[in-house]
Amino acid sequence: MRILATGITGFVGHHLARLLQEEGHEVAGLVFGRDEPVPPGVTVHRGDVTDPAAVAAAVTATRPEGVLHLAGASSVGASFADPLGTWHINLDGTLSVLEAVRAADVPPRTVVITSGEVYGQVPLEALPVEEDTPTRPLSPYAASKAAADLAALQYRIGYGLPVIRVRAFNHVGPGQDARFVLPNVARQIAIAERDGLDRVTLRLGNLTSRRDFTDVRDMVRAYLRILEAGDPDVAYLACSGASVSIRDLVDGVVAAARLDVEVESDPGLLRPGEQPDLYGSPRRLLELGWSPEHPLQQTLADTLDWWRTQVMNEED
Repeated sequence: MRILATGITGFVGHHLARLLQEEGHEVAGLVFGRDEPVPPGVTVHRGDVTDPAAVAAAVTATRPEGVLHLAGASSVGASFADPLGTWHINLDGTLSVLEAVRAADVPPRTVVITSGEVYGQVPLEALPVEEDTPTRPLSPYAASKAAADLAALQYRIGYGLPVIRVRAFNHVGPGQDARFVLPNVARQIAIAERDGLDRVTLRLGNLTSRRDFTDVRDMVRAYLRILEAGDPDVAYLACSGASVSIRDLVDGVVAAARLDVEVESDPGLLRPGEQPDLYGSPRRLLELGWSPEHPLQQTLADTLDWWRTQVMNEED
């Protein structure tokens, strides 16, 4: 299958490109910056995902049979500081992709990736969330993803396009940048190990909140399975079906460390009104034959090992 992916140079994109090529697919990517690291074997089309003409040109040149739209602003925290930028890339970027697909001679099957954060405030007794759980987004990031999801639904209903919506919950693993809690912890530990320290103290935000975490390598397998066999008339939740506390996640990384680690919660890093627990039901995804293959402890150990390699080439 000829597949065009946006966001191919990102954390998830690198894992996706590797999987697609292992499965024998021809992979092209829409790439904005010339300094972005492009995965090996990917045909590059230059352009900004928020530029409709650039996206249309990539679709015309590629003639894809499948499109995977991953590109977007990905940080909940950063979205509060830049709500307009977050809305621009997450909604306008999605509209650019949908319009390019609509204009194609043969509209390709298209998977639009949004986020489990669209559900926002959910009563704990209503967990796990299902596809029809009401959305109450708490951040500009979540709201922009909810809008992108709604746009994809409208293009499916209004234009009959084969567009499939996927609400992905937290994904973690090797290659994720240090803006996020797990790679941040792993990087600090790796630096302390490199520098020969016997002990390091980590100051983090809310350690009691719980989220649904899936290994990124399992997540990209879910995206491909949905592209191949998903039903455009329903939404899918890409998740594990269970939640883990941030404390347990951090403790899992600490358990693999080669030095003593003390963890402190810094009140200055807490976000008011944060949802205490959020996890989804992967029922529809399981019905497609997908299941996770990477235990969480393996994900944590692999992430720490990846950062150990990275920091050896960094200057502190």
